[in-house]
Amino acid sequence: MIDEKNRILDSYRRREVGAKFFSYEDYAHMYRIQERYRVTLTMLQAAGYYPLRDKNILDIGCGDGVMLRQFLQWGATPKNLAGIELRADVVQIGINLTPNIDIRNGSATNLPWPAASFDLVCLHTVFTSILDVSMKQKIVGEIDRVLRSGGAILWYDFRFDNPRNPDVRGVKTNEIHQLFPKYDIKLKKITLAPPLARRTPSFLLPYLYQPLALLPFLRTHLIGILIKGTLSWT
Repeated sequence: MIDEKNRILDSYRRREVGAKFFSYEDYAHMYRIQERYRVTLTMLQAAGYYPLRDKNILDIGCGDGVMLRQFLQWGATPKNLAGIELRADVVQIGINLTPNIDIRNGSATNLPWPAASFDLVCLHTVFTSILDVSMKQKIVGEIDRVLRSGGAILWYDFRFDNPRNPDVRGVKTNEIHQLFPKYDIKLKKITLAPPLARRTPSFLLPYLYQPLALLPFLRTHLIGILIKGTLSWT
C-alpha cells in the first residue's frame, strides 16, 4: 500500500511539467470543467441532493480544494465541507485559500472521519490514478463507512487507458459496478477527447466544443451519481 502511495505521488510530480493542460490557461480545459460542473449540478438536482446548504460533503483527492470551493458557489456551508489529499504542499495551498474548510493531508485508505459522516462523497479523477486493486478496494470500504445510508458518490473519471501515460488506467462502467455492487448507479458519457480539444484552435472552441462533445464516440469520461441504498429519481 505504501509503495502505491509513493508511486502516485511521484506520478503527480512528473505531471507538473504539463500543468498548463490542467489550468484555465488552457481553453480546452476550461470548457471541460464548465461542462462537468453543469452536468454535476444537474445530476444533484435530479437526484434530490440540491440545495446543498445542509449537506455534509467530502472531496477525496481534493487537490487545493477547487471542487470544494465550487460547492460553496452552489450554496454549501463551509463547516459541512471536508477534503483529503495525498500531496502535503497542495493541501497547504488549499488551507491558505479556504481556511474555513476542513482540508487534510492523508490517504483515502484511512479516512479520519467517523462512520456515516457525509451525505455526498466526491470522486473526480481519483480511481484512474490508482493501479493497485487492493488499494481501490480499501478506499471503497472507507467511502462506504463514512457515507450515510441514502447518500451518494459523485463520480467523474476517464474510461480509456492513456498509451502515453502508464501511471493511469481507465475505469470503465463494468469496473465501477464491480467496485460498488450495492449502489444504485447512474452514469453517462461526457467530455470531448482532450487531445482533440487541445488541438482545436481556441477561437473555434466556443463553436465546436459542444457539438463535438455530443458525439458519443468522442466522449472519453464517465460522470454520474452512485447512490447508497434506494432513492427515487425525479
